[in-house]
Amino acid sequence: MTNQKALPTHTVLDGKVHVFMRDGSPFWWGGFHFKGKYIRTSTKQVQSDAADAVAIQWYFKKQTEIANGLIASPKHAFDKVAEEALTSYKGLVTRGIRSQITFDGIEGIMRSRIIPYFKKMPVIEIDNTTWHKFKEDMVNEYPTIKRGTLHQYKNAIRVVLNQAYRVGYIKELPIFKDEYTARRIDSPRPWFNSAEYKKLHSAILAHAKQLQKKDRLQFAHAMELYDYVIFATNTGMRVGELRNARVSDVKVFTEKTSGKELLLISNIKGKRGSGSCQSFYGAVAPFKRILERRGIKKPQTCDEPLFLIHHRTMFNVILEKKGLKFAPTNPPSKRDFVSLRATYICFRLLNGAPIYEVANNCRTSVAVIQESYARHLSAQLLKNINRVGAKVEGWDY
Repeated sequence: MTNQKALPTHTVLDGKVHVFMRDGSPFWWGGFHFKGKYIRTSTKQVQSDAADAVAIQWYFKKQTEIANGLIASPKHAFDKVAEEALTSYKGLVTRGIRSQITFDGIEGIMRSRIIPYFKKMPVIEIDNTTWHKFKEDMVNEYPTIKRGTLHQYKNAIRVVLNQAYRVGYIKELPIFKDEYTARRIDSPRPWFNSAEYKKLHSAILAHAKQLQKKDRLQFAHAMELYDYVIFATNTGMRVGELRNARVSDVKVFTEKTSGKELLLISNIKGKRGSGSCQSFYGAVAPFKRILERRGIKKPQTCDEPLFLIHHRTMFNVILEKKGLKFAPTNPPSKRDFVSLRATYICFRLLNGAPIYEVANNCRTSVAVIQESYARHLSAQLLKNINRVGAKVEGWDY
């Protein structure tokens, strides 16, 4: 075995900077050690003297970056900062500022795709170019990946970078700029119109009655789903908020103007932190059925979950059987539990409720209500536009 000839190397600045040749490169390189890392660069020079001058200038520039925190040490690797970020986010969940469901989603994405990809990469090196490389690799590995999924990945990466910024590992947050060749499909949130909604809860009630004499437990589950659907479409609460709701969070009160009973739901915990809302009249009956079915005598002190089980499978089966799984949009949109909140919002708008009040009661912005719902209902919202000198006609669902 023949010995390879050693490549030329020397030092400058009293040994602080190495200047050396690399196999396969015509240029001299410069490098130095920093906290267990070896930082190097090509001088782009073929003459030794010129390379020394470039290496010295580059070294002083890097020292300035180190002093300003623009070069991270190995302890600031992505995987370690990601664990810190998850711990910090979990603390926000405990304090009721963020939701457990949102945390679970971020943690799942982080551990399955993002941490294994970035691993030991220093957080300081993650920028818009890094994001686009990650996105391209994800698309190549998973060709059917959707834009919404990539957006979730971006948000999870930002959680890590925000943690790095808060504790001083990086001095500024990178901006991720996406460019899409196709316009995002503009379609309304899938909801149930009046006829579809009646068809839906009638189908759930019929399913429950079929189980009544066969299996008491399954009958109870079907009735809970029935009450869940009516409760959700009369409160506009998010899926996560409904899962977090306790019996004691719900109070029945009588509306002074109408004399009808309503619900006041407080301590709502979801992706927007804590809040409260006032229900529409239809939410009272399912709440009272829940209390009766479970034998709850003192709801004001009962901290049990309002809904015991998340009946997603049963709900989807009924949607499929009744031809309600897809909304008549272009392209067709899949309906799920989120569609119940959309149904509440659309019903209230069609009943003439002010957009601001709907947004406030749903703990969201007027812009979201306007863009995702009202704009798509504009023709129906103009039902009274041609009525002159007559009583204004409303909607009742």
